[in-house]
Amino acid sequence: MADTETPDRPDSGRPGPDSLNPPLSPEPAGPPPEPELVALVVRKLVNYMGVRGRVEVTRQPDGYLADIRSKQPSGPLIGRRGTTLRALQHIARLIVRRHYPDVPPIIVDIGGYHQRRDNFLRRKATAIAHIVLESRREMALDTLTEKEMHFVRDALAGIPGVRV
Repeated sequence: MADTETPDRPDSGRPGPDSLNPPLSPEPAGPPPEPELVALVVRKLVNYMGVRGRVEVTRQPDGYLADIRSKQPSGPLIGRRGTTLRALQHIARLIVRRHYPDVPPIIVDIGGYHQRRDNFLRRKATAIAHIVLESRREMALDTLTEKEMHFVRDALAGIPGVRV
């Protein structure tokens, strides 16, 4: 019987990080192209979260859009107000940046969540603006990200008498 070594944790009885790569596998020639690496990283992260699906990556003017297609419920991946999805984006970018330091922003979306959220914010901001104009009372929105505030400002820009 051969002894197996786990270089990082010899006493734990659990395999170390190197056990994920068989020792006889050939060394990779280098990282895959940026879009393929983005898709691979997002797919693996999503799989680790227990969701099976496809990841389609497209290059957009402001970065990469990694669109997750899954038949499973998307709620656990989105999280409250998109916090889990934003965290997934952040982790994916950190991992990809190890190979491509100048990688543009990576936007992770599932089931069109970002578009639905943007439309919801525009409608909500417009509705609140009309209430403010009728009641002459100041109102506040929930805490928003910079990008969400951008959509709200755009929606309210055409309404006279409302300031953001």
